[in-house]
Amino acid sequence: MGTLRPKNIIRTALTLLLVAAVTLLFIKFLLPCLLPFILAFFTAWLVEPVVSFLAKRSNGHRGIFSGICVLFLILSLFGFCALVVSRLIYEAIGLLQNLPNFFSGIPEIMDRAQTAVERFISHSPDGMQDYISSAVDCIYEKLSEVPGELSTRALNKVSSILSNAPKIILFTATFAIGSFFISRSYPSIRAFIKRQIPQRLHDTASNIKRDILSGLGKWLKAQLTMMCITFLELALALVILDFEYAGIIAVITAFIDALPVFGTGIVLLPWAGFMIVSGDNGRALGLLVTYLIVTVVRSCLEPRLVGAQFGIDPAAALLAMYSGFKLAGVAGMILFPFGLMILKQMNDKGYVKLWK
Repeated sequence: MGTLRPKNIIRTALTLLLVAAVTLLFIKFLLPCLLPFILAFFTAWLVEPVVSFLAKRSNGHRGIFSGICVLFLILSLFGFCALVVSRLIYEAIGLLQNLPNFFSGIPEIMDRAQTAVERFISHSPDGMQDYISSAVDCIYEKLSEVPGELSTRALNKVSSILSNAPKIILFTATFAIGSFFISRSYPSIRAFIKRQIPQRLHDTASNIKRDILSGLGKWLKAQLTMMCITFLELALALVILDFEYAGIIAVITAFIDALPVFGTGIVLLPWAGFMIVSGDNGRALGLLVTYLIVTVVRSCLEPRLVGAQFGIDPAAALLAMYSGFKLAGVAGMILFPFGLMILKQMNDKGYVKLWK
């Protein structure tokens, strides 16, 4: 087994720091400006086979077919999103209307919890009773502030969305128009980009692009498949357990489950604990069984869907997610693990030598 030389360690560390710095600068400064055009180029790439086929069959008129295909794709995407969002809004409105009924049992639960805490304090050593009592009072005080803080944050978020409406409209319009222009001139744009790459790097760049797109495509397909399976499991379980708004809860939980490190336990386990405290032991047991089933199914299917060659160590994923969140917020928390996966694949393929 070879030994790591100090020179190699320093070179690897500097390379990783350089990659992290370039990634951070790209996310902070370039990505906001280029994002609508990146999405437009991706859209043009998606419709290119159809546009090219129709243009060849009609001996021209590429611009017309580009406009039709781009418009159809964008309208289909927005239509699908509108259906999903309208359904989520419908269930969210129903959930908000029933919040008073949901919170009606909170005082009884708090009374039970307070009785249990007082019993615990009374059985505690004399020297610990005052300390525990003051700690419990502090917890109650913080909990009483939670509803007001949540409502304030919700109002601020809604206000932020409304104030950013012009930016959203400009982004959408730029994306739609850019998709048409790029699709209309896609062959010449692709040829221009290809000319900027030295001839000796064409094959290497082509192989890297193919490997990265293949890896990301398989990973994305596996994650979407797992999200759909998790959603169906959760929706079926919540319907059987007679929970209202099973659809919106299943969608949110499946999305959280797809995030790095997080899982369905973030939602199901506290929910089961709440149901136990409220005295509904039957549905609490049902939530625990649902959590076990979803976890077992994911553990069995994910290695088959993703494949070991595309996985990264959980500790490395956690490091990438935390570093991304600290450096670039929520976007970094999602993009940094992607970047780590790409680096791992490029290292495994031999394009770069960051580690052995």
